[in-house]
Amino acid sequence: MILHQVTAADGTMLAVAEGGVPEGRPILFLHGFGQSHRAFRAQFGGPLAGEFRLLALDLRGHGGSGRPEAPAAYGDGPHWGGDVMAVRHALGLAGVILVGWSYGGAVLADHVAAYGAEGISGAVFAGACPRLGKAAAPYLGPAAKAHFPPILSDDLAAQEAGARALAQALGEREEVEAAVADTLSVPLAARRAMMRRQMDGAALAAFDRPALVIHGRADPVILPAMADWLAETLPQAQVHLYDGVGHAPFMEAPRRFDADVAAFARGV
Repeated sequence: MILHQVTAADGTMLAVAEGGVPEGRPILFLHGFGQSHRAFRAQFGGPLAGEFRLLALDLRGHGGSGRPEAPAAYGDGPHWGGDVMAVRHALGLAGVILVGWSYGGAVLADHVAAYGAEGISGAVFAGACPRLGKAAAPYLGPAAKAHFPPILSDDLAAQEAGARALAQALGEREEVEAAVADTLSVPLAARRAMMRRQMDGAALAAFDRPALVIHGRADPVILPAMADWLAETLPQAQVHLYDGVGHAPFMEAPRRFDADVAAFARGV
């Protein structure tokens, strides 16, 4: 795996992991709240890596990326979508397929709202939540309602317990402690600013590229009803619902997920 450093418009250093086939169609993964590029380790070690150029961005404040001190650096503003564009430009990602998981779906929507669909071949929404704040409330499952409040609290013990419970709800099995560390490494002010954002996802109605929606029917974090909303909103959406799968289909059903993404990528 290659690790890149890309500088965002506001000077924040962004870490990007790369694997797969250098000459393959690029697929850029955007992880969820409190996670990192590690979430996609099955994809980097699986069949997708034999055919495509795989990249995974550590969102600002997460993983190996920089952690600006000002809460405004994580709130509403151009930075989220701009970070994706900075990566696309720096690494030459022409005809890219964007994959947004959970909060990464909101970052994907930020990018589309700011820059449109130019240069994007398609988008995959995996357990995605491209609506935030009040607009997201009807789609939050029991795990989100139970675990996010302690992660955002002032109580360090509660933060750790919430992060551990969230990691387990995300399908983490072998690396729970690493996932907990990922979440707790995000500054508390950044966590809070991210969760205070308001987004209705309306910009996705203008996304005139093929889109693949993959959602677990047993998702305890973002309810499958979000997949219905995406199907109604995206002009060219196809939806795959996975029985018995929760919030992280690429972890819980990696073979099926990789096969679906590969077929989609070949067809766009």
